[in-house]
Amino acid sequence: MNEDHKPRKIKNVREVIIEAIECEPGTQGCTADPDTCPNAPDICDKKLSMFGYYDDTIKDSVESILSKSLDDLTNTFTASAKRWQLIVYPAMFSFVVLAIYGFFLIFSVTKDISIVSTEMVNISRNMQKISGDVNQMTQVMQTQVVHINEMNKNMRNISMSMNQMRYDISVMNSNVSRPMDFMNSFAPW
Repeated sequence: MNEDHKPRKIKNVREVIIEAIECEPGTQGCTADPDTCPNAPDICDKKLSMFGYYDDTIKDSVESILSKSLDDLTNTFTASAKRWQLIVYPAMFSFVVLAIYGFFLIFSVTKDISIVSTEMVNISRNMQKISGDVNQMTQVMQTQVVHINEMNKNMRNISMSMNQMRYDISVMNSNVSRPMDFMNSFAPW
C-alpha cells in the first residue's frame, strides 16, 4: 500500500486535544507547527493550550477535567429537562384543552349568531306587515272619525229636535189642560 493512502487511525479525545495544541515558539527544536509536536513530543516539552502551558504530568488531569465537566453538563441538562417536563407537559395539555374549549365556544357563538340573523330577518318581515296593518288601521280610524263627526252632528240635531218637541209638548199641555180642567169640573167622578 502506498504511504499516501494509509488507512487513517481513529483518534481518541486525548490525541485530538494534543493535536490542537501548538508548541511554544522559541523552545529548542519547536517549529510551532501542530503537526510536528504531537508526533515528536520529546522535541517540544511544553505545549500551549487554551488553559495555558502544561506538560505530560497533567495531560491526564485535563482529560479528566473535561470529562467531569461534560458529565456535570449532561447531568445538569438532564435534571433541567426533567424540571421542564414537569412544567411543559401540563402546560401543553392545558393549552390543548383550552384550544378545544375555545373552538367549541366559537362554534356555538357562530351557530347562535346564525340563528339570531335568521330571526332578525323574520322580525323585519313581521315589522313590515305590522307597518302595513297600522297604515290600514289609520285609514279605518280616519273613516271612523268622519263617521263619528257625522254622528255628533246627528246627535246634536236629535238633541235640538227633542228640545223642540219638549217645548211643543209643554205648549200643548198648557193648551189642553185648561179646557180639560174646565170639563173635569162637570164630570161626576
